[in-house]
Amino acid sequence: MKKSELAFNLLSIPVDALMLLLAEVASFYLRLQPSIISKPIIYQLSFGQFLGFAGYIIPILLLVFAFLGLYNLKGARRLWQEISRVTVGISLGLLVIILLFFFDQSIFPSRFIILASWALGILFVVFGRVLIKLLQKWTFAKGFGLHRLVIINGDSGTAAVIEKIYSDKSLGFRVVKELPSGSGLAERLDDVYSQAGIDEILQANPGLSEEENLKLVQFARNKGLAFAFVPNLFEVQKNAIETANLGGFPVIVLKNTPLDGWGKVVKRMLDVVVAAICLALTSPFFLLIAIAIKLDSPGRIIYAAMRGGRGRDFRFFKFRSMYSHLSVGEKYGGDEAEKVRQELWQKNDRGGKDAPFLKIKHDPRVTRVGRFLRRTKLDEIPQFWNVLIGDMSMVGPRAHVLDEVERYRSRYRRMFSIKPGIFGLSQIAQVSWPDLPFEEEIKLNTFYIENWSLWLDLKILIKSFWLLFFSKKPKEDY
Repeated sequence: MKKSELAFNLLSIPVDALMLLLAEVASFYLRLQPSIISKPIIYQLSFGQFLGFAGYIIPILLLVFAFLGLYNLKGARRLWQEISRVTVGISLGLLVIILLFFFDQSIFPSRFIILASWALGILFVVFGRVLIKLLQKWTFAKGFGLHRLVIINGDSGTAAVIEKIYSDKSLGFRVVKELPSGSGLAERLDDVYSQAGIDEILQANPGLSEEENLKLVQFARNKGLAFAFVPNLFEVQKNAIETANLGGFPVIVLKNTPLDGWGKVVKRMLDVVVAAICLALTSPFFLLIAIAIKLDSPGRIIYAAMRGGRGRDFRFFKFRSMYSHLSVGEKYGGDEAEKVRQELWQKNDRGGKDAPFLKIKHDPRVTRVGRFLRRTKLDEIPQFWNVLIGDMSMVGPRAHVLDEVERYRSRYRRMFSIKPGIFGLSQIAQVSWPDLPFEEEIKLNTFYIENWSLWLDLKILIKSFWLLFFSKKPKEDY
């Protein structure tokens, strides 16, 4: 999802609201025209009373629009589809209002305004959406907000698609590279991704083998990219697809996660609210924890180190729970800490020396206060700041150390297509299963990525806080 797409979808909300208000105002003044209504107006309605009514009706209509998908991030929808959904939305919304108010003239005494608003609302809202589409096409034509696209070239049957994309920027794409199919396609694609950046892949070769197609799908999922292909190419990964129209040519889009689009906006809003509340509630503990850490061992109170995140590395914060001279990092133990860490890899309790990341029972690097902080999760309080500034989420895969990330096989990298989280399904599972195998953690994280919903986040948060305060702590000391 490009920021420009989100901006235009956000813009459509106030534009729709403005168009609905203009339609209401026009209906109000039409009611006062003798040439429009020949009968005398029995019930007088002031403009202030009318605006109060509009304050109720417009939010209802906007909610109906949202349920009909008019604010979904899907820029390829045709204008006639917009018109049909706007018509249905205004009709449904006004039907609800008619059922509520039509027979109670003490609440709203003008049936004409309701009926006139229905017709004018459709015209005005469609007009507003046409303006937004024209503005979006103009920005595309100027080269702003274009999706960086790589095309996997096909036969002559798909030449029309490729030519259309090259010649018409109003479709919203800038072709970064056109790659021929053949051996080493995934490697060449990775080179383009590293050098030029990619937002989307269009697989336009119907003759590509199933094995190569699966590699491309895996590449797109690992990198968090949109993936489109010409219909009837292959029959895998159909659990999250939608059809799209690309310059008159149908394609099928394989969605990465429900978090693409408005899901990301809703999740971010939840993160900001919950993180701010958690920081406010835990702030009284900051001084006590800081004093305890200082009295227990010398060194910094806050441990800061780089972690692998969504698309980029970020600085991760937590209360220091290890001895400073044994903590890995440029401002901590340095070579000595790294040497001890490499020795501990040889007796890794979670998969051995070749495992993806390090877990040691009764870790000798952890201080006495650090053990308490880890068992109570108080060491993670500074991560709420990471959430607030946008590096992490309240719910997501665990944040991983950079050199451990390099140990993962390519199929694990999908965990980094979304932000890491303080809480998550794998974190919950480890409360009762501290030795949770890494493969099981990957399965839980993949399930979360593919099945995200606001309700799922809320359930994870509620269960996590319940386990944190009321569950029996595991005997194993990690």
